[in-house]
Amino acid sequence: MSGNSYYGRQVVHSEKILHNMKVTVQIFSGGFNGNSVPYDLVEQKLKKFLTQVPVNKLLMGWSLDYELYKKTAAFCNKQNIEFYLWFPVFSETGSIRDLAPLVDYKGQRVISGGENPDEDFSFCCPNNYQNIEKIIDIFESEFASIPFNGIFLDKIRYPSFANGQSPGNVYSCFCPECLKTFEDEKIDISLLKEKLCNTPLDITHYKGNGEYLFNDKVINGFFIHKGNVIFKSLSRICGFFREKGLGIGLDVFAPFLSPFVGQDLHRLSGLCDFIKPMMYRATNAPAGLPLETEVLLKEAGSLKNVFNFDLLKNPFDLDFSVMDLKSMTSSTCPVYAGIEINRAEGIADVYPSYIEETVNAYAGTGIQGLALSWNILDTPEENIAKVSEFFLT
Repeated sequence: MSGNSYYGRQVVHSEKILHNMKVTVQIFSGGFNGNSVPYDLVEQKLKKFLTQVPVNKLLMGWSLDYELYKKTAAFCNKQNIEFYLWFPVFSETGSIRDLAPLVDYKGQRVISGGENPDEDFSFCCPNNYQNIEKIIDIFESEFASIPFNGIFLDKIRYPSFANGQSPGNVYSCFCPECLKTFEDEKIDISLLKEKLCNTPLDITHYKGNGEYLFNDKVINGFFIHKGNVIFKSLSRICGFFREKGLGIGLDVFAPFLSPFVGQDLHRLSGLCDFIKPMMYRATNAPAGLPLETEVLLKEAGSLKNVFNFDLLKNPFDLDFSVMDLKSMTSSTCPVYAGIEINRAEGIADVYPSYIEETVNAYAGTGIQGLALSWNILDTPEENIAKVSEFFLT
């Protein structure tokens, strides 16, 4: 959507709207190889949270702690809360399985830029069939016996420019499996590599809901290809969980960022029961709108001519965020807007005033729910109190 088609938001009385919304909360229990949080802490936080905010779903993962999940499942069952496993798919899973890596357009393995052992953002190739089977096996061997109501699939993408190896981390994958796919799709690999090496990422128009027009047709086709790969692989994975009788939620980038990581949001919304765009306006970390936009601009400076607002504003521009979220109303499943309420100084400087303006604005976009993210264990009491104000009768 060009500058001429951008309009501001209207103020809404969100308190009444929120009473009809589904509320989802997230708890990060630890990484695959790290220490898990104690159940007593989880129960204590949830009990207090539930006295202030009505919760429909709890998303928790992804530590390998059977007892933690078993006890939490029992707690959720008593509280009539749907309990979902928060499960990373194409990232983090390589720490417990030998997965084929991503290869960039120069033939180099894509290396993670993360330093956190619990979440280092190391991605595997999403097009590799064996990778998909091994990822499914992680669920089968580690989580299948736990009575989850559903599964919340995270990291269902390629890495973004924020992964620290730009642009190679985005200009992937060119592993043997992917080269074969390019050939099957009649894509000229030599021409594609030449374009990625020498052609600026020139964007001429944004239509909304993650749909851009690129000046170069070859590059435009490359991002369409990536969206096809993610959709095909997720179709296989979601089909597996459907057969298990589990509900399915998807964690995705904000619409205007989604095509660069291979997420076709409209098609992906047809695979799940709810979709959560991460509309994190105050997060300076992967998926956060300020960081992702800052690094994207280094590769696609033409975006400054496409949008008519300050792309480097932090918190990220609220009016545009509202408009981008509204563009998802064509999704074929409910949309739960992801709003960060936890606080991590320098990473997510989230305070009550931010929560108030963001919830007020998002509530009038036509979404069906809110996903209070991304870890209520790290959420200050004053932030929880602010959220609770929207549900007071």
